[in-house]
Amino acid sequence: MKTYDEKDTLPKEYKEALISLLAFQADSEFAGGQRVQENMRFAPRPEEAYRLAKKHCEEIGHGWYCWNILAPLGVDVDAKVKHLVENPDNPDPKIVKIINGFRKENWSTFFQDWSDVAMFSAVVTPAAVAFLGQYRFSSYLPWRRVSERIWQEEKGHLAFGVWAAKRVIEFEGDAGMAKLQAALPKFMKMGLGFAGRPEDESANFGKYFEYGLKIRTAEQIQDEYMTILTDRMAELNLKVPSNIVPDYEMKVGYDLTPA
Repeated sequence: MKTYDEKDTLPKEYKEALISLLAFQADSEFAGGQRVQENMRFAPRPEEAYRLAKKHCEEIGHGWYCWNILAPLGVDVDAKVKHLVENPDNPDPKIVKIINGFRKENWSTFFQDWSDVAMFSAVVTPAAVAFLGQYRFSSYLPWRRVSERIWQEEKGHLAFGVWAAKRVIEFEGDAGMAKLQAALPKFMKMGLGFAGRPEDESANFGKYFEYGLKIRTAEQIQDEYMTILTDRMAELNLKVPSNIVPDYEMKVGYDLTPA
């Protein structure tokens, strides 16, 4: 696999694919941070509020790290952050690319109380760990380097979710355990759909593999997701349901069109 560094001349098609894929991550990370901040209203105690605020800060940081890679490629990242800050509830897809699950009209339907906040991090974040981990081997070396930090912090967000769920059980007992179990299927749908359909319907998916910008198939990521999820739910004494249908509408397709 041929690799490129920051000051290398990039082939035109490679550069277009890189910008499209990296912009999707950068914009989504920042928008995801905005959504996490909104969930602060569910924090039941000071420590929960503190730990959620730390996650919020790190998600915003992930957007910053990726935008720092995009800026030298000629992308107006200041315009992107300005748009997201000024239009947090309804950003224009012609200006920024964000995962559908991080759009407020979708995100807000998933959360009713702190148990949902805990389960999002415990059940969906394993998919982010599996999915974003592949970029540690990207053919674009600046992305590879920053992805190691992002991957480590995503593992921390997963640990936060498990901790938060344990606190629900500690303070709410059997009723809390029941809420966590009831929330598992809806977040598992999102987690299973995080990487896209295993058969992948994107006409450009092959290009990402050809260029070394994607390393793993959606099916491989989904398998790793289930392994991580099963281990973490066992730690919480929660039962992983079977026959969950993935929700593929909570992501967006890659169209190689920079935003």
